[in-house]
Amino acid sequence: WGYTIGRVGLAGSVMTAIAFGIIVDDTIHFLTKYLRARREGLDAPDAVRSTFRSVGRALWTTTAVLSLGFLVFASSGFEISWSLGLMVAITLGFALLADFLLLPPLLMAIDRRRP
Repeated sequence: WGYTIGRVGLAGSVMTAIAFGIIVDDTIHFLTKYLRARREGLDAPDAVRSTFRSVGRALWTTTAVLSLGFLVFASSGFEISWSLGLMVAITLGFALLADFLLLPPLLMAIDRRRP
């Protein structure tokens, strides 16, 4: 945000705390289901598929609802509110992409290295 707008104000610092809290919650949800599937004896690719089946829709839905909720702030005339809403919504979208596209291959790569 600082690169595109040129400054990070109050909204940027508040956004960081809000977004990281939500992002970490989604990632922990994914990791918990993945570890449960691994403990049940599934190999890494099957555990990822099982995790997507059990929590994929929930992560997608919560991210969509929260992003749309924060985008309501983007219609505000108050600069702190609209920038906060826009930044959180964009950050949540990128975090969901990371959870869906980067986390599964990372987990499978880590599991391949384990003895």
